[in-house]
Amino acid sequence: MSILTPSQRCSRWNKWIICLAAMLLGGCVKIYIVGHTDDWSDYMTGSGSAAPLGGEGSAEIRFVKLGTACRGTFRDYALGKARGEIRCDDARVIKTESWAVSLSAGKGYGTDQLGHRGEFEFFTDIDDYERELASVRAEVERRKLDVVHLRAPRQMPSMIEAPAAAEKAATVSPSPVAMPATPTTSAVVPAIAPALAPAIAPGGAGKRLALVIGNGSYREAPLKNPVSDARALSTKLRALGFEVMSGENLGQREMTRLVARFGERLAGHDVGMFFFAGHGIQVKGKNYLIPVDAQISSENSVRAEAVDVDAVLDQLSASPLNLVILDACRNNPFERRFRSLGGGLAQMEAPKGTLIAYATAPGKVAQDGDGANSTYTTALLKVLAEPGLPVESVFKRVRSEVSRMTGDTQIPWEASSLTGDFFFVSASAGSPPKSAPTAGADSEAELLFWQSVKDSPDASDFEAYLRQYPNGRFSEIARNRLNRMKSAK
Repeated sequence: MSILTPSQRCSRWNKWIICLAAMLLGGCVKIYIVGHTDDWSDYMTGSGSAAPLGGEGSAEIRFVKLGTACRGTFRDYALGKARGEIRCDDARVIKTESWAVSLSAGKGYGTDQLGHRGEFEFFTDIDDYERELASVRAEVERRKLDVVHLRAPRQMPSMIEAPAAAEKAATVSPSPVAMPATPTTSAVVPAIAPALAPAIAPGGAGKRLALVIGNGSYREAPLKNPVSDARALSTKLRALGFEVMSGENLGQREMTRLVARFGERLAGHDVGMFFFAGHGIQVKGKNYLIPVDAQISSENSVRAEAVDVDAVLDQLSASPLNLVILDACRNNPFERRFRSLGGGLAQMEAPKGTLIAYATAPGKVAQDGDGANSTYTTALLKVLAEPGLPVESVFKRVRSEVSRMTGDTQIPWEASSLTGDFFFVSASAGSPPKSAPTAGADSEAELLFWQSVKDSPDASDFEAYLRQYPNGRFSEIARNRLNRMKSAK
C-alpha cells in the first residue's frame, strides 16, 4: 500500500473537489484521453468534454502512427456508463463504450467496422493523462509493430446496427463516462467485431462468438505463422457470422484476462469457439498454451507461466455448443529442461457439448508450415466454408487434407461429445440440402475408397477412383500418380 505525502493528499482532494463542484453545477468537464490498439501497434491521444449531470459529451482523438483524426459524441445510458460513436477521416467508424472508475478518471474500449479494437482511459487531471500517455507510448515503441493491418481499405464496410430489440444491450460508444463494469486491462484487449456479424448466421445456428489467438513472437523458438493464422481465421469466421475477439502475441496476463473476458461475453450465445495457434505443451498429462513472455525453467514452472487448457474449457460452459481448435502441437522449445518428455499435446476428454480439434494426433508434433499459414490452418481455411457439412465432417475433411499435404506424417485428431448438429455454412439455397448423415457418409465413403487404392501399383485403381470422384479431394493426386505410371511405361 503506497503512502501519500501531505501535498499529494491535498492534490488528490483538490481533484475530487473540482470534479464534485462541476457535477453540482452541471457544467462540462474537460477530459484528456489516451489509448492503444489491441495489439499495441498504435496509440491514440486526444481530449474532449463531458457534462456529468447531463450525460453528454464529445471527444476528438488522433491515432499517432496511422495519422488518422477522429471525432464524435457519447451519451450516458446508465449512471457512470456511456456509449457513442466516433467517425474518422479514413471512413472508419468506431463504436465505443466507457465507464467511470472515479470522479476524475474512467476507462473504455472501441471497435471499428473491420473488427479492430482498442482500449482507452480518460482523466480530468492533465498530469495523470501525461503519465499514462508516456507509459502507453513507451510500450508501443518497444514493440515496434507495423500498422499496415490497421489501415482502412478504400471501401469500408458500413456499420450494421443491432436489431431494435437488442439495441439497448449492444451499442458501443467513445468517451469517458461509461460502461459495464467488466474486467479491464492495460494490456491487450480482444478484437471483437459484432458489427460484422450478419443478423442470421450462415449455418443457421444463432449467435456465435469466437476467440482467436495467435502467438508467434516467442523469446525462444519463435514461430512464423501463428499471427497470420489467427488473422486469416478471424476474417473467415466473421464472414461466417461469428463475432470475433482476437489477440496476437499475448503475454500470460493478457491472455488470461482475454480468455476470462471471452467467457463473460459468451453468455447468451448459441455457439462458442476458441482457436489458438502457437506453442503448446503437455506436462504430466495436462495441456498448456504458451504465452510469448513465458519463462519456463522446468516442468514445475509451467503452471505459473502458461495457460491451462482446462481453464479455457471452463469458460465455455456458458454456451450449449462449443468448438476448441488447438493448432498448438508444435515443437516444445523447453523440452531440454524437462525430466520427462510428453511430445505434443495430451488427449483430453471433451466436456458435454464440446468438440476439441488438435492439429495432430495426441503426443505428436504439428508443422508450422512453409507458406503464409500453418499446414493445419491452411486446410481448415480451405474446408470451413463448404456448405452443408456438419461440423464433424468438416474436421474429417481437414484431417484428410492435412494427411495429403504432409504425406501422412501429420494426422489431425478430434475428441467430441457434441449432442447437437452444427453447420458452419448451411446447404446453399440453390441446391437440395444434404442431411447430416448423407454428407458424412459420402465423405467417409470417398476416404475409404482412397485409402484402399492410394498405395496401389495398378493404374486402373486410380482410374476407378477418378470415375467415382472426378472432383474428389484426392483427384489431383490420383491424376499425378496416373501420369507417372504412364510415363514410366
